Amino acid sequence: MLKIFKVPYLFAILYFIVLLIDISFKFTLKELPCRFISKPLVVILLICYYLINNQEIYKKLLVYMIMALLCFLVGDFFMFFYEIQIYYIVGILCFILGKLFYIFRFSKRKDFDLVKLLAIIIPCFLYMLLLLILTYENLGNFFYPTLLYLFVVVTLIIFAHLRKQSVNFKSYVLVLVGVIFSLFSDSITIISSFYDATFAYNKVSIMLFYGISQYFIVIGIVEETKSDAFVVK
Repeated sequence: MLKIFKVPYLFAILYFIVLLIDISFKFTLKELPCRFISKPLVVILLICYYLINNQEIYKKLLVYMIMALLCFLVGDFFMFFYEIQIYYIVGILCFILGKLFYIFRFSKRKDFDLVKLLAIIIPCFLYMLLLLILTYENLGNFFYPTLLYLFVVVTLIIFAHLRKQSVNFKSYVLVLVGVIFSLFSDSITIISSFYDATFAYNKVSIMLFYGISQYFIVIGIVEETKSDAFVVK
């Protein structure tokens, strides 16, 4: 069994099989009993893969990653009961914390060109503004939580981009792809929840993009740790 976590393509097969099974359960008559197992298993697999394969130089970086994944795991649980407002808010807060821990993990003490950084900051904040304009009338009590969530999403993209000069290219691309898929998932969630529009297969898209994003982020970070360990040696 350990071999599956050691061989990237075997783990990818296992992970996406579990992800697709979880998505299929969303359309069964007995969704929750099955998804109490399948949905947490998606994140648990990533935690196992990271713990087995990471070569983090600093313990705090490992803690950031584990805390991020645990926050998503807890957030997933509360989102089972999203129709209860307090559970929905707690779930959102868990996802915000998860993204913040990712930001802590992505951060590198490197100088950066502010002018070049504006090229990504401006489109990100314009996109955030567009989502707020589209959903403003329906947000109600969720305006400030949504605003905070979007701000963290944008910050996550910026910090993922800032890794470019600090990590190997493969790790940079993998993490950036993961963050972009996360943006897709978050955007569809917000629009389908607070905008008068319906998307075909929106539930499938949200979970699929969420699962893909987490996979690429974790794989990308593991690639970074391998590179860092090699440099230290």
